[in-house]
Formats: sequence, structure tokens, C-alpha cells
Amino acid sequence: MSVNEPSTPHAPSILVVEDDHSLNRMISEALTAQGYRVSSATTGIQGLKLVREWQPDILLLDMMLPHFNGLELLRQALPEYQGIVLMITASDRPQLEEQAFDLGVHDYIQKPLRPHILFAKLKALIRLAQGQHSAEQSTPQYRVQNLTLDPASRQFCIDDEPVPLTDAEFSIAEYLMAKPGVVLARSDIVAALRGIEYDGLDRAIDMRISSLRKKMHDSVPPYKYIKTVRGRGYMLAEG
Repeated sequence: MSVNEPSTPHAPSILVVEDDHSLNRMISEALTAQGYRVSSATTGIQGLKLVREWQPDILLLDMMLPHFNGLELLRQALPEYQGIVLMITASDRPQLEEQAFDLGVHDYIQKPLRPHILFAKLKALIRLAQGQHSAEQSTPQYRVQNLTLDPASRQFCIDDEPVPLTDAEFSIAEYLMAKPGVVLARSDIVAALRGIEYDGLDRAIDMRISSLRKKMHDSVPPYKYIKTVRGRGYMLAEG
């Protein structure tokens, strides 16, 4: 385990948990050069210890780790850990990605890592978190069909019954409920929620939609709430 401290004491802190030592070192050095405060671990046990002790602002977490994988690390760290989680994965299995979003992972990045994509995702997630924390109490509530969403209290309800959502799920629910009846392209959703350009391959939005549908008990077509508009994107039905 190691910690690299930059000259800026209030820079966001990032814990890199990656078992490939050379990749871990490369990521840590690149993030330090970007001004982040960086700590690193190479096993699930080390990573869990640092998450609990250091409480980093951001957890950059490899899916596959010695001892136990990244998903198990996250299960054990929650609910005490409330920071941003960006998952690193070499897997192309949608089930793993869906499990990750269900646990509260905010986004994921595929190996091999491209530094400029990593930096862009981190900046977008930080902006999103800052925007959520600075939300005004006067933020309007949304009501569509039998759904209600209150951005100020971070509460989402169906028939006035609260439905627990992860930050990622809440963000996409809020975006859809603010524009009922409007077909929203994947590129628009990615740009609004993640601050990056959609590359046509990223499945993160689709995984979030799938996870949100499950919690809304609406995971089998034809969907009551979130409609898939083939070739165009998604739409929250008005009624």
C-alpha cells in the first residue's frame, strides 16, 4: 500500500485498488500528476482496510482482485463508504456490470485503460457529486404517472412508497422525469449525466436503465414507465 501526496492539500483523494502492480503504479502516477491525492492497494484486503481508514473521495476499483473481488470489497465497505466508485473491468459480461450498478457503482471503465477517458470520467463524476451536494431546497419536485421524485431529499417514490436508488440510478431517473414524453438519445443522456461524448459502444446507460427498471418492477416489455425507442434512445411515458 502506498500514498502519494501532491502539493494541493485539498485536492480530491483517490484510492486505486488494482492487482496489476505495473498498471497500479502507472495509474497512481498519472493521477498524482493531475493533482489528485492518491493511495493504492493491490489486494481486496488491503483495499478494504484503506477504504475504511482513509475514506477517499473516489474509489477506483478493479473488478478482479486477490482474496475477494471488487464487488465483494464494495459490499463490505457499504454503507459506511459514501464516496464515488469507478469500476475497472476487463470483463464484457453485462451481468457483472449490472451487479456493480446495483451495488452503487457510479460508472465503469474498460481495460485497456485510456488515460484521457479515465480523467474525463473522473471529472464528470466529481462535477455530478458537487452538483448533488449543492442542490437547493427549492429544487422542484417531479411527478409523472404514479412516480414522484424530490431532488432535495433524494427521494424517489412509486405510489408514495419510497424506492431506494443508488446515486447513478437517481440521476438518470431525475433526468428522465424532468423530460416526460421526450425521446432522449443515449448521446444526450451520457453528455448530461457524465459530461463526456458518447462513443456508441458504452453500455453504462443501458445497464443503469435496466437496474432502474428492476427496482420499478417494470423489467419486462412492454414497459410501463421507461420506454425503449428503437434506434433513438429512451423516453419516460407520461401516462
